[in-house]
Amino acid sequence: MSRRTRRHAARRVARRAAAPRRLLLGALGTAGAIVLGVLAGGGTFALWTAAAPAAAAVTLQAGSSGLTVTPVDLSATGLYPGRTISGATTVRNTGTTPLALTIDRVTSSTAATPFTSAVAVTVGPAASVADCTAGRIAASATTGVGAAAASDLGLTLAPGASQLLCIGVGLPQTAPAAAAGEAASVLTITISGTQVRR
Repeated sequence: MSRRTRRHAARRVARRAAAPRRLLLGALGTAGAIVLGVLAGGGTFALWTAAAPAAAAVTLQAGSSGLTVTPVDLSATGLYPGRTISGATTVRNTGTTPLALTIDRVTSSTAATPFTSAVAVTVGPAASVADCTAGRIAASATTGVGAAAASDLGLTLAPGASQLLCIGVGLPQTAPAAAAGEAASVLTITISGTQVRR
């Protein structure tokens, strides 16, 4: 065998020996590509399905509003122009939201007369019942029987809070003479609370 033939034979043997290694490297490269593809695909899949529980449960609950008012018993006997009689009432916020107070309306149990048309109703905050009945309270709102608009008292009650109010019923000095001697009627004074935004 010549030297040249031996060289060709050695190359063939070397190529045959290297072929499995090249196939193995190619297969490993393909396997590596497949593993990377699966990992990349798995990463994308995990991203789309990621989830975490809420740290704490949240409960939503609606607020409520409510007012209670103690009754006031006033007698208009002997009422004359320039005189006001007063009585105290306690208003309490029984709801869960702050309420701004107003005199919503004053109504009479009878049809309007010169007397009821002349009556002025005043309301203001009082420090004590004694101050109220003695007439030492400055009115924060004044209205008449059948007035269309509500009168703002300038007071806001927090939830659970209460306020002593002094209600006065009087005849102004300018009351007409026709109001004299008129029969008294039952007056209903409505105090309302409107929710205040926090």
